[in-house]
Amino acid sequence: MDRFSHALFGWLGVLGAVISVVAILTLDAILGGQSHRPGRTLRRATISEYVYTDGGWAFLTGVLALALGSTLLLLGLISAGLVQPLSVGSILMALWVIGLLGVAAFPKRNWEIGPSTSGSVHRIATLLAFVSLPAAVLTIARRHRGARPAVWLAYGSLGWLGVLFGAIAVGMVTDLSWWRIIPLGLVERGIVAFEVGAVIALGVWLIRGQFRPDRQPETA
Repeated sequence: MDRFSHALFGWLGVLGAVISVVAILTLDAILGGQSHRPGRTLRRATISEYVYTDGGWAFLTGVLALALGSTLLLLGLISAGLVQPLSVGSILMALWVIGLLGVAAFPKRNWEIGPSTSGSVHRIATLLAFVSLPAAVLTIARRHRGARPAVWLAYGSLGWLGVLFGAIAVGMVTDLSWWRIIPLGLVERGIVAFEVGAVIALGVWLIRGQFRPDRQPETA
């Protein structure tokens, strides 16, 4: 494919990410974290809780747009020779998309009705997406000067993930509920902000074409 095609995939990837940002910010502005549980605020309520509100369609639209945009972005990176079709980078990026689809397909657990299989799958899918994206970005882009913003954002998301996993670790060795140790809603939004930002930065990198044609693609 020529550079125009690469840029088109980049723009589509950016568009999907921007749609997800607009959807989440709109829900936050209108509902402020309110969901099926009264008294919830942005500090504690996770983004996925919006699925139980009248804005559930907007939440699903945002997640699916991000998944589709990320898929097209991956195709663009492959066509540009920046990642091999079957490699660590492409697999990690695919796992990010699979995680997003799992988040959309399996609603978050509604604590008002108790535990559910859907809720358990949702949690696994969320963690899969959160971990896979920064790993994918670092694998694909860390050797490229033109992709440094994406790499920095990936490291930022890892920092937020450290807060999340630190709370989980403390909860495992104490009687404290890990989701009460931290402001879970804010931490999740921090992770999402950096990871969606990293997707946008990858798209911009692909659009600008700031990579050497003869640079060896990631093959690990």
